[in-house]
Amino acid sequence: MIQRTATLGFKDVSGKKHSINIRDVREDYEEGKITSLMDSIIDKKLIKTMAGDLVEKESAQVVTKETTKITV
Repeated sequence: MIQRTATLGFKDVSGKKHSINIRDVREDYEEGKITSLMDSIIDKKLIKTMAGDLVEKESAQVVTKETTKITV
C-alpha cells in the first residue's frame, strides 16, 4: 500500500511556524495546485492561530510511504 501525505508549512503574523498535513494525496498531484491551495488558505484567512492569521508560505512537501504486509 502506498500512502502520500502533503505537509504544508506556514508562518503566522508573529513569525511562528505551523504545518498542516493532508493525507491521501493523489498520485498525479501537481505542485502548482498545492501552491494555489496554500495561497487560498492565506488569502481567505481560513486558519487562525493563537497569534493571528497565517501570512506566509514557508514550505511544502509530499511524503510517499510504501507499506508491505508480511504474513508471519
